[in-house]
Amino acid sequence: MEIELVKNRISAIHGVWSALGDSLDSFKYGQMHESFVVEIISEYCIGKGYQVDGFPMQKRELAKVNEVYNEDYFCYDRYIKYLDVLATKVEEVLELMFFYSSTFWPGHFDDKESYKQTLLDNISCDVYEIDF
Repeated sequence: MEIELVKNRISAIHGVWSALGDSLDSFKYGQMHESFVVEIISEYCIGKGYQVDGFPMQKRELAKVNEVYNEDYFCYDRYIKYLDVLATKVEEVLELMFFYSSTFWPGHFDDKESYKQTLLDNISCDVYEIDF
């Protein structure tokens, strides 16, 4: 999958996301759409063979023999941390994550460098409170 295709898919999801209302149900649907974006970017990264401390590919293999790596282990928050860490190391992942963030929340970050710095700060402070 190419970066432009991923961006097009993100834009399409954003179109639906931005049309949602302000109700609690809309908020839940919004979160669901955001999780679709995380899944799309994760699939791109996995397709490229990108891992962070063996996550997710090696951990999937370990899951076959070690119950610690059950489906709960492969949670949304761990994938967010995976993408954020990758974004600080791989330019094309930074490009996708910045595109996602700036599309869904325009004006929140001035540029890719400030976005990357925020990710580095989040990683160093371990705001995720989750390990690989």
